[in-house]
Amino acid sequence: MSILPYRSRKNFSPEKAGENFIDSLDPSNGYEYYLILQDGALAGIIGLYTYKEDPDSAWLGWFGIREKFRRRHLGSMALKWFEERAAEKQFRFARLYTDAENNDAAIAFYKANGYNCEPYEYADDPACMKYKMLIFSKLLKGDELVPWNSRSIHLTEQIEKQNKYSRQ
Repeated sequence: MSILPYRSRKNFSPEKAGENFIDSLDPSNGYEYYLILQDGALAGIIGLYTYKEDPDSAWLGWFGIREKFRRRHLGSMALKWFEERAAEKQFRFARLYTDAENNDAAIAFYKANGYNCEPYEYADDPACMKYKMLIFSKLLKGDELVPWNSRSIHLTEQIEKQNKYSRQ
């Protein structure tokens, strides 16, 4: 497996989230995205980003392994790579969010890779009332994992952005 930086703004799926992803490739935002290759073939994508309100956490973004490459441990290897990259950048925690419903495989995957799970229930973020989300966290360095405790992940803003793109 090899992981290469991804900076292209072309050739991404026109799905609702596609424009969100393309916008996140703007170098001024500090997001990092990488292609996961297996024997020279595109196997997946993985990203690292932060929230300015939480400088201690590296967030996993746009992580996915293509179906034909699953069940080969590439996901676990890529996730380990993400954690190592985050630790090199001096982050204390690795975090991610994902859907809570109809997502048993992903939930089991993150738990099997040592992530602690908590529900996202931020009262000032209306989207979390409609979309049930989970926050996963893992300690990278230090003595104690600090839970996310339902601080904002700006879910409503993200969904509004996706809806705007889907109407265009």
